[in-house]
Amino acid sequence: MKTIKISEAKRNFSKVFARAKRGETIILQNGSDYMQLVPCVLPDPVPVRPASYFVADEETIRQRNQWGEESAPTR
Repeated sequence: MKTIKISEAKRNFSKVFARAKRGETIILQNGSDYMQLVPCVLPDPVPVRPASYFVADEETIRQRNQWGEESAPTR
C-alpha cells in the first residue's frame, strides 16, 4: 500500500493509474483527506431484445394467469 500526495499523483497520473490497474492499493492524500484508488469492474451490458420478445398470444397469457391463480393462497 502506497500513500501519494494529490499533487504528485497529478504529475504522474498515468504511472499511478497503471500501478492501481495492476492491483496495487494506492492511497491519495490531500491534506487530512484520504481516498483509495482501485480498479473498477464494469458489468456486462444488458442485451437488447427485439420488440416482440415479450409478446405472447392470448392462450399463453390465459395459461400464465391460470398458473398465478393456482399458486395463490386460498382463504
